[in-house]
Amino acid sequence: MSVTPALRAAARSAYRDLLRASASTFYGDEPIQRAFRHNMRTEALYLDKSAQYDVKLVEEKIRLACELATMLRRNVVQARRTQTQDGDDAWNLRFTKDTELGENESIKNPPPMPSSRQARRLEKGGQSVEPVAQPSSNLPRTFSALRRAHKDREIPELREEDIEESFVRGSGPGGQSINKTQNNVQLLHKPTGFRVACQETRSLQTNRMLARRWLLQKACVSKHLVTPT
Repeated sequence: MSVTPALRAAARSAYRDLLRASASTFYGDEPIQRAFRHNMRTEALYLDKSAQYDVKLVEEKIRLACELATMLRRNVVQARRTQTQDGDDAWNLRFTKDTELGENESIKNPPPMPSSRQARRLEKGGQSVEPVAQPSSNLPRTFSALRRAHKDREIPELREEDIEESFVRGSGPGGQSINKTQNNVQLLHKPTGFRVACQETRSLQTNRMLARRWLLQKACVSKHLVTPT
């Protein structure tokens, strides 16, 4: 399949639009403008003689030129260094009618996106991928704030009557002392549904102590444990 005249006309139109976008974005900065156009001609949009007849490659270059033109118009602004009346350095930004403006808060604190593993798992399950809920702005973000929060934290109290404890046979490396004894401690906190399992050591008593510690840590993070009245 050969490159049709309509496709060649679309390629010329996309290239001209990219040139106009670069002229608007780099207005008054001739060296940058010349360097950008040279890169487009010799690298980013370059096609050798054999590739000029490849329809797929030509279409890819057209899409790239359109995307670059949109990016230049919306997301690139010129900045020039100036000085204030007090002699301090300042920057003057030149915005155009096509510049995409946003709020400072949305730029400084963008909503976190799910990891690639979470996204793949959701896609396999047929679920839509939505941004993870943004953490509270009241969380400590510096070491000193974290140290104060640790000092002022309220540690919830575990009540044994709210805990359902069970013991199961251990698994994994460790020999008979692990695989033939019920040293795997499992705790269920009935008011909240929190569960922990501990098989860190061969000692049942140590694992019971660690399991309660883990449950308490989980409560400190979630702040859902019911404290006694």
